[in-house]
Order: sequence, then C-alpha cells, then structure tokens
Amino acid sequence: MGPGQWGDAGMYLQTVMLLLRVEGLHSCPQVMWTMYRKTVSRIVGADDRLALFCGVSVGFEKEGVPRLRTERAEMTETVSFIGA
Repeated sequence: MGPGQWGDAGMYLQTVMLLLRVEGLHSCPQVMWTMYRKTVSRIVGADDRLALFCGVSVGFEKEGVPRLRTERAEMTETVSFIGA
C-alpha cells in the first residue's frame, strides 16, 4: 500500500467502528501502538512485511465514569467549505 491507501484504511476502520456501535459496542482507535510495532508483531505472530496501521480497543462503556475530554477547535478553524 502507498500513501493514497492510508485514507482507505482509515475509512474502513471508521466503518468497522460504526458497525460496532450498531451492535452496542464502543471502540477506540489507538495509533500509539505503531510505536511498538515490533513488540506487537512478535506477540501476535505477524510477518515483518506487514505494517501496523493502528490498534482498536473494543468493549462496553462503563457508565457513570467521568469522561476525559480535550478541548476541540471550532469547525470553522479546521474545515473550509468550497463553493458553499
């Protein structure tokens, strides 16, 4: 895969995460795992020729626990609509 296909992988991952929600599950993509790709590959028995795109945690939400949220930029700061 080249740089153009990383977007395809992200869209696939988003679709999987949406399907998980339909089934009542929550998920969290974790790109940080790529820093430990050699360790992860060794543990799961992955071939060295494979690239680790990210990890995904899947499970049920623990209700009543405060959520850790970071401030988000306003949409106008990060998105430009062309022709609108």
